[in-house]
Amino acid sequence: MARRFARRDPSRQPKALIVVVTEGTSTEPGYLKMFKQLHGSESAALKVIPLGADPRAVVERAIDETPLDPEPSGNDSVWAVFDRDDHERFNEAVDLARGNNIKTAVSNPCFELWGILHYELLDAPTHRHDCQRRLRELCGGCRQSSGKRFEDAGVVNGQHGEAVRRARELLSWNIRQRERSDRRRMFHDRRRGWAGGGPAAQRSEAQVRPWGAQTEESGG
Repeated sequence: MARRFARRDPSRQPKALIVVVTEGTSTEPGYLKMFKQLHGSESAALKVIPLGADPRAVVERAIDETPLDPEPSGNDSVWAVFDRDDHERFNEAVDLARGNNIKTAVSNPCFELWGILHYELLDAPTHRHDCQRRLRELCGGCRQSSGKRFEDAGVVNGQHGEAVRRARELLSWNIRQRERSDRRRMFHDRRRGWAGGGPAAQRSEAQVRPWGAQTEESGG
């Protein structure tokens, strides 16, 4: 178990200490360190811990890195960075982080998608291997021989804002796709209920009402 750190004299320490525990050992740490060099501030210190483990283990290590005496200002933070991928303990990791005040940065399906968004919008479901291959095509510094590092300082420096915009657009697209899927599923549930009649139809109507209420809340 890692030792929890205690902050030093505030007059000798930066205003904020950001600790990031990453699932990956190459791509994520390399990007974070490059981003700190390009966009960082003297008022913050970054500590990156490449763990090379599954999401739950990443969150557990992040908990170990939580400061014993956090800053009263709340500027310090501990993050767990991991992929959705096909991890069996993904939901456990998310719940554990939420219960221990650990911030999470989750990539779905993998971190390479964030790299791709610096170059283009990828608005279709894709496997992590496809993302990794596409990023290698787009980024000259992201080669298997270099440990899959996302090394394109010009793009990271100049296209960060565009990557954020594309990420938000992708999120909106995913929400719309999920709503369409829910709508189709509820429609088929209703048809099955009407075809069977009786209690089945009543159950189907009960399923439709919560969905309608939910969409109204999300749309308001």
